[in-house]
Amino acid sequence: MASLRDLKRQIGSVKNIAKVTEALQTVSAVKFRKAEARVKKARPYADNVEEMMRDVARSASGDSPLLAGREVRRIVVATLTADRGLAGGFNAQVLRRTAQFRAEKGQEAELGQVASGRKSVAFFRFRNVELDEVYTGFTDTPTYEKAREIGRALTGLFEDEKADEVYLVYNRFESALTQRPVLKRLIPVATEEAEDEGERDDNLAYMEYVPDPETVLEQLVPRYVETMVWQALLEGAAGEHGARMTAMKNATDNANDLAKNLTLQMNKARQAQITGEIIEIAAGADALAAG
Repeated sequence: MASLRDLKRQIGSVKNIAKVTEALQTVSAVKFRKAEARVKKARPYADNVEEMMRDVARSASGDSPLLAGREVRRIVVATLTADRGLAGGFNAQVLRRTAQFRAEKGQEAELGQVASGRKSVAFFRFRNVELDEVYTGFTDTPTYEKAREIGRALTGLFEDEKADEVYLVYNRFESALTQRPVLKRLIPVATEEAEDEGERDDNLAYMEYVPDPETVLEQLVPRYVETMVWQALLEGAAGEHGARMTAMKNATDNANDLAKNLTLQMNKARQAQITGEIIEIAAGADALAAG
């Protein structure tokens, strides 16, 4: 059984840990509220841009590689994680989804990887995966300039024929408790469902584009990719702060519960020690009286 001194040290250590995790929880809560407001404001714009992109893609002819694609020889996957940990399974579920997708596509084509966030960079480098591009140091407070940089790099890989398909993997924010890993194909822009089923909205045939749909598509794709990356970064930031806030709250609660249990053990040990001392004193008094 641990001594009173050891129990006191453990209680002190656990209480210090609880103070740290509580402070991290408070900081994450403040950042979470700001990030949540940003992602909710940006979603309608991103959804409209994506819908408009799909409409233009369905109206354009199938000759453009940006629309119909080309023979798939190399697939690039862009994985967005956080720079820091202490966020529960936030980073792990995105990396797990990426690894699953790479395993599925690895038999069909050569794979390229773009990593955003120190956690994803460390994950792929540990597994000796060569990275086409690396972006770190901004995940908790993303900017549109960084989204533009990543978006242009992804578009450039396709235009330079270093990628025939570009996918984005990130956490979609649903609540502080729930972040859902999402896999989205950015380029080519035509939806895979439409390609498989050959569906086409006849009402779009009455739409006129100036200039032609192909030219509009070429101008719109870079902005579309930037917007999708920007939205993914915002979703990831909100999810990261929400996940860290939840994880730190659970850690604080567990530390407090452990401190209570250790305090109870210490009180029992102290009580047993006092009882033993009283018994020794009584035994000594009895011995003196008998003598």
